[in-house]
Amino acid sequence: DVESADNGAGTLAAISKHLGPVFAVRCTHSVADAWQDLSRTIEANPEEKRALSTVSIRFASTIVDLACLGDASMDAAVSSGATTLLLDLISDSSDPLMQVSALDLLERMATTIPMHGSRARWLYDRKVLAPLLEFAGGGLGGESAPAPDPILGGPALRTLSSFCKLVHIPEEASLVGIVDDSELLSGFHRALHCFEESASGENDRLAFVDAVSSWSSASPKALALVIDDPILRDGWLSLNVSQPKLKSAIFFSVATCIDPPTQVDSSGDTVMASNIPSNQLSVGLFEALGTVNGKDATDLVLSAATAPLAEMRLGAYALLEAVAKRGTGAQILLSHDSFYEFLVTREKETTKEGKEAKHDIVMAVLASDARPLLADSIVDTLEKIAKQGPHYVHTQPYELATEG
Repeated sequence: DVESADNGAGTLAAISKHLGPVFAVRCTHSVADAWQDLSRTIEANPEEKRALSTVSIRFASTIVDLACLGDASMDAAVSSGATTLLLDLISDSSDPLMQVSALDLLERMATTIPMHGSRARWLYDRKVLAPLLEFAGGGLGGESAPAPDPILGGPALRTLSSFCKLVHIPEEASLVGIVDDSELLSGFHRALHCFEESASGENDRLAFVDAVSSWSSASPKALALVIDDPILRDGWLSLNVSQPKLKSAIFFSVATCIDPPTQVDSSGDTVMASNIPSNQLSVGLFEALGTVNGKDATDLVLSAATAPLAEMRLGAYALLEAVAKRGTGAQILLSHDSFYEFLVTREKETTKEGKEAKHDIVMAVLASDARPLLADSIVDTLEKIAKQGPHYVHTQPYELATEG
């Protein structure tokens, strides 16, 4: 009974979370023991392997839920051999669908917050990363890499992208791995090239944009490599023949790379991202967006910020706010003739999200290094807008509104 199994696993994780690490560790060992028994049964009866694959995935899913509760349960998953069984599922080429399901579980481990040190260490271990890079076409070492796996290449790259985002967690959980290992860094670089060469259609472009931007935000070294790599840079930043959804995704991805969002630490507290790129790299990425598309970057984004589709405007707003927060970014924006007019013209934005996002740009400019360089009249106007809030509506006196 699939529903009962899912409910049982969810209940077990919920009780473990409520009762604390001691109970969670006991549950993890019990589930791992049962999974080991199942593996021995499959080994003794190979003909039953496919029929029992669903049960294996349920065990794996339960272990992942428990491991994400904290360091103690993650350590128990490792010591009990459960994580080895999970990697065995990923490497079992006789059942590609089971491999895809196991990759999804790895992605869940990388994206469940708060992140804990033991889980981050295990995810960054070479025995975890090596098969993912091989599936994605990156490989390890100096030898030529194989082509991406036709079935597992995309899911593996998506999972690796989620690993890259781990570098934005607090210092106690941001551990040595793909970011600081030049061999692994090169492997993911090759995987991105392979995926770009084989990508086709809007969905593949979206996956590629997410992968490159995630990798770029992993470290200054990775971002510098992408900016200097015409294939990855152009594949990421080009807006040609892109649908509005993809264009917006590109703007959001660049904004997230320039201004990483705050994260949650292992105690559940909100903290600043620990791997913010330098102002020089941030401005370089913004300028590259314009260069790739043959336009001034500010002009390009302002054009999107006045587009009829809210989806496009929101992506542009996010990028303008991110740039305004970084070093000379606000000065670059304000040097454009239309930017100040864009800031003070509020009537054209009609959506709640758009009004709030545009107001955030004003706040970013006022908090930027450019403020002391602005004329008093400009500062006064922006401060007035900031004080009025994002949803201010200018109204006329009743007498004037009814004249004529």
